[in-house]
Amino acid sequence: METERIELFENVFCDVFENLAFMFGELVEKTDLPTDNTDYVQARMTFSGAQSGKIILAVPAEMCPEIAANVLGLDPDDEQVHDLAEDALKELINILCGQLLTGIAGVKPVFDLSVPDIRNISSAEWTELLNTDGSLGFIVDDYPVVFYFKMEQ
Repeated sequence: METERIELFENVFCDVFENLAFMFGELVEKTDLPTDNTDYVQARMTFSGAQSGKIILAVPAEMCPEIAANVLGLDPDDEQVHDLAEDALKELINILCGQLLTGIAGVKPVFDLSVPDIRNISSAEWTELLNTDGSLGFIVDDYPVVFYFKMEQ
């Protein structure tokens, strides 16, 4: 992946996490991310229009309530954070997608975005996504995160 595109991905990723979820991330080598047996959640959405593609974000399940608490301004122990964890992750990936599309294509092209999809994934699926060409690894507040964005003509 070209350096300029990686820098864009890193900047947008870190800015969205910082500004929306008050969490701080850094790009790391994918080999630095764990592949242990923990529960993971994957958020995925597609886009079409001037170009089409998809975006995938995979996080440890235990990170989702913290994202929700930060996005919603709730105490992490509040019962609502567990109920709203998936919605908060959907909003996060939706904003990531919009910001990346604007950063890559500018503000003039129109894109149709799918509704984000959330599902639990196994550690084997986590490792497969981690090893996919074009995926990037991040550490966000000590949590490992895999990010994948693909755009086609």
